[in-house]
Amino acid sequence: MLGRGGYVPTRDRFDEAVAPDGTLRPTWSEVGRSLGATRPGELLERQRQADRMLDAEGAGHLIHELTFDVRPGDASDGDARDGDARDSDARDGDAGSRPWRIDPVPLVLAHDDFDQLAAGAMQRMRVLEALLVDLAGNQQVIRTGTIPPQVAFGSSIQLLPLPGGRWIVHYALDVARTASGEWRVVQDLIDSPAGMGYALLNRSVLARVTPDGVRRSGAAPIGSFAAMLRRGITAQSPLGRRSPRTVVLTGGPLHPTYVEQSYLATQMGFHLAEGGDLVVRQNRVWLRALDGVEPVDVIYRRVEDERLDPLVTRGSGPSSIPAITWAAQAGGVALANAFGTHLLETSAMSAFLPAVASTLLGETLQLPQLDPDDQLATTPVYAGARLDSLAPGCVVLRLQLVASPDGIAVMRGGVGRVLAAGDRPTNPTARLAKDVWIVGGPPVAMPPRIMSHPQVDFGGSVPKRAADSLFWMGRAAERAEVAARTIRVIGGQLQQDPSLVALGTGGWSHGALSMLRAAQSRSIVADDQQMENVPPVDRLHHELVSTQTTLAAHIAELVQAATSVREFLSTTTGRVLGRLTRIRADLLGADAAADDLDIVLVDLAALAGLSLESTVRGPAWRFLDLGRRLERALALCGSLEAGMGVAADALSFQPLAESVLSTNESLVAYRRRYRSDVELTAVVDLLVHDDSNPRSLAFQLDRLREHMASLAWREGGDLVQRASLGALVPIDDAVAGGRQLSVDALVLGVRGPLLELSTAVSKRWFADPVNPMVMGAR
Repeated sequence: MLGRGGYVPTRDRFDEAVAPDGTLRPTWSEVGRSLGATRPGELLERQRQADRMLDAEGAGHLIHELTFDVRPGDASDGDARDGDARDSDARDGDAGSRPWRIDPVPLVLAHDDFDQLAAGAMQRMRVLEALLVDLAGNQQVIRTGTIPPQVAFGSSIQLLPLPGGRWIVHYALDVARTASGEWRVVQDLIDSPAGMGYALLNRSVLARVTPDGVRRSGAAPIGSFAAMLRRGITAQSPLGRRSPRTVVLTGGPLHPTYVEQSYLATQMGFHLAEGGDLVVRQNRVWLRALDGVEPVDVIYRRVEDERLDPLVTRGSGPSSIPAITWAAQAGGVALANAFGTHLLETSAMSAFLPAVASTLLGETLQLPQLDPDDQLATTPVYAGARLDSLAPGCVVLRLQLVASPDGIAVMRGGVGRVLAAGDRPTNPTARLAKDVWIVGGPPVAMPPRIMSHPQVDFGGSVPKRAADSLFWMGRAAERAEVAARTIRVIGGQLQQDPSLVALGTGGWSHGALSMLRAAQSRSIVADDQQMENVPPVDRLHHELVSTQTTLAAHIAELVQAATSVREFLSTTTGRVLGRLTRIRADLLGADAAADDLDIVLVDLAALAGLSLESTVRGPAWRFLDLGRRLERALALCGSLEAGMGVAADALSFQPLAESVLSTNESLVAYRRRYRSDVELTAVVDLLVHDDSNPRSLAFQLDRLREHMASLAWREGGDLVQRASLGALVPIDDAVAGGRQLSVDALVLGVRGPLLELSTAVSKRWFADPVNPMVMGAR
């Protein structure tokens, strides 16, 4: 219910908010006041704001689930695990999404209550670390009978010797409160634990939705925890490496937790590397970068044990790195967390942890395991079924812990996952998350910024895969813009003046059809036998729909390319990509309205502006812009050939030339400069030779020439020079036949070298094998 001072949960329905004596807990009273009074519909509006902000962070367009863990089944573990990334439909090229939602009402815990919980979590992390050390060493727990050998060694994953450092750097723990008010452990997460990135992202969003609420309630900040994780990870660097190169190893865009993997990589400033980006040579791990291979010292792995190394496990896949465990065993690279930690996540192992704590540490385990018959406490959840309604829900809280040179730290917050009816706490199916506020304690002091390693500039280091994706992201963005603008121009002309179809000898309709085909990268002299008896206006409508489908495909290509390089893109870019993803569904469903196409064009223009103004001019940006400039030059050749290379009659030439200028966004510039009817020589001068026009061919060739010089690539520079010479073909504006021949000669002279350049870029930078080997007959 809603009170005058803010949110007041119903007293007899919410265990977390109401004390056993029926009074409202002080923490909830304070939070209710800090969230402020509401008007009807306020909760719904805050929910919508949170959804939009998740879009801005990439959660609206990246393929993902609210499944924080992806664990292959283990013979010794009877628990059901969260969804497998391989079940994702993203392999079919779907640019859709299954985003989670943030409840606008947080999960609130008192400072003292959380301190007790944190102490139990830190003890549990110490016990697990000691157990791994013992199992890989003296095996005291086996010799004393504390753990049966079949439990310790029954898993398909076996521990390998660890040359140094910690077994566990990042640890997560799921807990739930019972109706009697006691905390119980749901499960341990040691093998690539998830949730930290979600916690940081959720707090970032909710703090913007309810800024006064976070500030006035005194909720403990969590923003510095990414720096703590970075410090803990880099501390694992093998001895003697004072400036470790660190990467985040991801399962790729198909992984259900890819959103948070890319978010954490961005927050910590590490490369996000997929399995194919890394190769093992001479017991070292190397990153395939643009200028060769670069050594990697520490890997924060977010790929599970089962899929990490196909040489020692049953699993394999694109995220696997052959021999990486051997390199770690030899001390050539440090893995955080170490390989084999999945062993401790089984339910069979959890049952022996109290005895392990007594045997190895001489302590009593503070947090007991959750019993299947335990009834969970309920907390206020915004159901969304009715405006401003709160409903009781059970929540599993995920805690995040990091071990660094300063000791073990617990994030004073986390993620609460709301259980749906019938859910087991180990496997929530509801995609509703809660930010966790720890309130009532003293102000949290910011940790000192300690530089444990010398400052090193990694700005020039770019994985080949990332450069490849950025290159094709630029090309896909330009292709989408060409398709959208061509639909907008031709469709608009046809709607405003249907008589253009019958104008003269049909030159405009023929040229318009050719331009639509060129926007789809189809031959402008397409096989029209099936459409031979179809009226020209119907053929135009058919091509408009076909181009619209092509536009949707290009948007999907753009989003998919951007997905794999999220760490190189700004937050605003994520919001633009989210909007494009949503409008893509409309493009596939029905004829797009003019407003829809305008939105696409505005968003694509925003992407182009962000790439120019919000991206450092390093190697990553260079390949993004290289793809854009190359595609724009090719698209210009296509539109010139389609619109100006046809034998149009005098009546059709004027509107057709305006179509070509408009699709290249130069009609206004032409009218302002010449203030006369359109003439071919002036069109060619503006679109081909004028290097002050950012849409001209000369402008694109100048930018390509700059990129070739920066890359010190002579072969590429020679191809750009050949294209420049091809653009010098004189244009004959006297008769239709001469005009067609001269435009065709210009296009052929330019397009050939540009297509060669496109192929050469891929061969030079992206297609070289990791370990070339000549295979011959015996």
